[in-house]
Amino acid sequence: MSSLTFGIFTLKITHLLLLFCFVAALAIAQLVAWRKKVKIADASLQIVLAALLVARIAFVAIWFEQYRVAPLSMLDIRDGGFDVTWGLLAGAIFAAWRGWRQAQLRAPLAAGTLSFLLAWIYISPSVHTLARDINMPAATMQTFDGRQATLRQLANGRPMVVNLWASWCPPCRREMPILVKAHLQRKHLAFVFVNEDKDLGDALRFMQEEKVPPDMSVADPNGELMGAFRAGALPTTLFFSADGKLVSVHVGALSEATLESELQKLEK
Repeated sequence: MSSLTFGIFTLKITHLLLLFCFVAALAIAQLVAWRKKVKIADASLQIVLAALLVARIAFVAIWFEQYRVAPLSMLDIRDGGFDVTWGLLAGAIFAAWRGWRQAQLRAPLAAGTLSFLLAWIYISPSVHTLARDINMPAATMQTFDGRQATLRQLANGRPMVVNLWASWCPPCRREMPILVKAHLQRKHLAFVFVNEDKDLGDALRFMQEEKVPPDMSVADPNGELMGAFRAGALPTTLFFSADGKLVSVHVGALSEATLESELQKLEK
């Protein structure tokens, strides 16, 4: 399981675990602050905002070449491009600075920061465990060029990127040119496009417009593969190593930068 869906909202397990760590740390910090009769709400909010800002800036800086061609995309945080390590470091530094400036905040901020870091160190390994429980289906499917094949056969011994998409899904349409471009540039990787349209005519028209390769595309009108991958939303993109092990999952539209960051993990 890589994400949870609440109505129209979908959250990655990673983000939920980060939120859990933050809430737990905030509760501990608030308890210490209550005992010392000080208020930490403003400081806590500033720490979170500083962490998020630095995490985004760090990610954009690392993948600046990809963002440079479309500068406004740097502001589009829907791609999920955040560097967690830099964000956590920035949050800890900002908390230390606020504690240095205001002595009464030192104890609650120190307790909250330490609690968050310990919780994240303890919980973060479970992110990979939760992702790895997704198995590659062994079912035989029909490609859009009329062949019968399994995902492993389509991968042909290569690391594989599996993109779950539909023509009626705006984020899917937005990210598709980026995935097709990567497919053309990285022949050492297998890109498999799993279509979830009920009407395959709509899917074919979109595929022809965007030059989605029919030989690497399979139809999943009943959502069987989507269910097998435990995907709660579209688009969802899964990254498998050459031996079929899940490396990572991205829920939501990929930007060129977030795709590049995931592909580099896959190519290690």
